[in-house]
Amino acid sequence: MKSKTFVLSLLLMASVCIISGCMDKMPYNFNGKVSRYPNSKIVNIMRLNGGCYAELETIDSGKKVLEYYKNHMAKTGWSIRVERGFEPLRMNDPEAIAFLALFKGSDGLMIDTYTPVNGGKTHIALFLGDTDV
Repeated sequence: MKSKTFVLSLLLMASVCIISGCMDKMPYNFNGKVSRYPNSKIVNIMRLNGGCYAELETIDSGKKVLEYYKNHMAKTGWSIRVERGFEPLRMNDPEAIAFLALFKGSDGLMIDTYTPVNGGKTHIALFLGDTDV
């Protein structure tokens, strides 16, 4: 009985290691299209009907994150259609969020970044999906 419990515990630990390792990789829908921001941590991933979502955290500023994606995505053939920059951070101010909308072929990518007013890590939300245009 002890060996069965040991084996089950070992399998559970291996499963946890495998699952937690998946959180270090971008969802397969993003691979080859959108890179994970350097030194960021994936905190949420979701497959959506016709697309996918990933939420990342980093200690870098939102401005630095958007500059990275603007330059990196332009090098890989994406074009910026909408860009909204940062304003001074104020509580409940929608301008505290920076936003990019990029397109390449039939793919659309939206990137939101925000840093909580009380400080903390910058959050990056990536939405990748098919466009209707």
